[in-house]
Amino acid sequence: MTDQVVAETIIRDYFRGQPVQTPRHVVDVGACYGTIANVFLKDGWTADLFEPDPACQYQLQGLLATYGARARLFPHAVTGADQETVAFHQNAIPGLSGLSCSPFGSARAELSVRAVRLGGFLASVGVTAVDFLKIDTEGNDFEVLASHDFSTLAPALVFVEFSFYFAGQDQRALADALARMRALGYCAVIFEYRDDGNFRRNNWTHRLVAAHLEDGRLPTAADAFGNVLFYRDGDSVLLDTLATSIDAPR
Repeated sequence: MTDQVVAETIIRDYFRGQPVQTPRHVVDVGACYGTIANVFLKDGWTADLFEPDPACQYQLQGLLATYGARARLFPHAVTGADQETVAFHQNAIPGLSGLSCSPFGSARAELSVRAVRLGGFLASVGVTAVDFLKIDTEGNDFEVLASHDFSTLAPALVFVEFSFYFAGQDQRALADALARMRALGYCAVIFEYRDDGNFRRNNWTHRLVAAHLEDGRLPTAADAFGNVLFYRDGDSVLLDTLATSIDAPR
C-alpha cells in the first residue's frame, strides 16, 4: 500500500462515495510527474501542481496538454515565507529533489528557484476551495503544511509525507505536526514503511509495517518513513473507507 495506492484506493474511493456539485480541486505540492494528481484529474477534478525540478517538466507539460485549463503548473518551491530565490537541490533521480539534500540518489545541481507560502499564493491565483492537499517535498513537508491557510481553504483530506531520514523530521516533529492539525480539527492515520536498507542501494522497494491511528503509538524506528492522512474530526466515512480498502482482496 504505497502512497500511490493509498491515493488510488482509499482517497479516491472516499471522494467518489460523496456527492459533488462542482469540480473538486487538488493541490499537489511536490508533484514530480503528477501521477497522484492524475488520479483525480481523470475523475474530472481541477488541479494546481507545484514542482520546481526541471527534470519533471516534460511529463508535467504532457499532463497539462491532456487536461487543458483544468490543470495548472507552478515551478515554485513552497516554504514558510515568500522568497525570490531559494537553493533547490536537484537529484539525479527525479522525485528525490528538494530544499534539503536527499540521503539517497546523488546530487545533480543546485538551482535557484522562487519560493512561495502556500496559503497566500493559492489565494493570489484565485483558489477558493481545496478538497485534497497532497505534500511530498523530500524533507520540507511539515513546513509546507504549516504554510497553508486552513482558516480559508480547509481540505477534507490532507496527505503528507514524512521521513526520519531527514533532519528536522523526527518523532518530535511528527508529533508537533499532529498536534497542530488536531488543533485545527483534524485526526490522522499514519502509514509507516520500512525499506530494509534498499533505498541506500537505489532500490525503491519498501513495505508497509503499520497503519497507526493518531491516538496510537508513533513510529519510533530511526529509519521510519511514510505518509500521514489527515481527515476532519468526526468524519466516519474516511475510517469506513480505510477499513473497506484494507479488507479488500488484492
